[in-house]
Amino acid sequence: MIDTAVILAAGRGSRLKEVTATRSKAMVPIAGRPVIARVMDEFRAAGISKFIVVGGPHDTELAAFCATLPMTTFIEQSVPKGSGDALLQCERSAPERFLVCACDSIVPADDLRRVLAEDSPHCVAMIGVIEVAPTVSLSSRSVVVMHGDRVESIVEKPSPEQRTTNLSSLPLYIVSSSVFSELKKLSPSPRGEYELPTAFQSLIGQGSAIRGVMVKSRLDLTDQADLLRLNEKFLGQQAPAVQVFNTFIPTSVIVEGPVLIESDVTLGDGAYIGPFVYLEKGATISSGVRLEHAVVLRGAKVTSNASGRVIA
Repeated sequence: MIDTAVILAAGRGSRLKEVTATRSKAMVPIAGRPVIARVMDEFRAAGISKFIVVGGPHDTELAAFCATLPMTTFIEQSVPKGSGDALLQCERSAPERFLVCACDSIVPADDLRRVLAEDSPHCVAMIGVIEVAPTVSLSSRSVVVMHGDRVESIVEKPSPEQRTTNLSSLPLYIVSSSVFSELKKLSPSPRGEYELPTAFQSLIGQGSAIRGVMVKSRLDLTDQADLLRLNEKFLGQQAPAVQVFNTFIPTSVIVEGPVLIESDVTLGDGAYIGPFVYLEKGATISSGVRLEHAVVLRGAKVTSNASGRVIA
């Protein structure tokens, strides 16, 4: 039975720009908790109890967070060189068969249970596959060709002419420890990265069996629009709808839930907060500001009305 997940968390998240200037992508907050914690929640609900987190060099915030969690090991990827190289850092720590996922992809526990239930130990790997609309770009993802449940090919970051299906692999895999020998043979991509899907394609070419398992949905964190959407989703699930931690709320301030206000937030007189607002620790909202459908991160100051924005 699989009880371990390796979470690849060394990426900085370049498309999140200002948000990841002072923290790694794994530590970007979703309604008060790092996105990696939201990923772990779903894995725990699916029966996973042990985690190996591969983080970037000098990511002390992520390392400290992992140190607070039970049965969680943090491993540093000293030079971020792609998913294949990141996974290779776990060779001495990973069990015989384990899950692999990314820190920014939240797959529902029901889908995870189904992936685990359909695992075939005789396959060198299982790949989570999702169908996307023809209008969705796969230029930063991968394209998968399947025959039945067997993966015939997988191309990372395909060109338009390489897109022959609307099936894309998720950063969700079950792999056996035998994959490490293949990772050691990888050559760098044109971007200088060692890609895990490239190792899978090589194994397919050698005749190894790799199965695909369809996944119905996932939530991912790619850009600021995703960050807003994820915060709204999880704020909408919290109870009570308004949560305030160690922050003084002036009597002239109106708060309309769902709202989450962390500690040491400064709220000016007459501010109107909500709905769907997350204020991270240390944020400042000036007097008279109306703020709705927004995320304000630590240290940021809002001086005018704002809606539908991430403010870092």
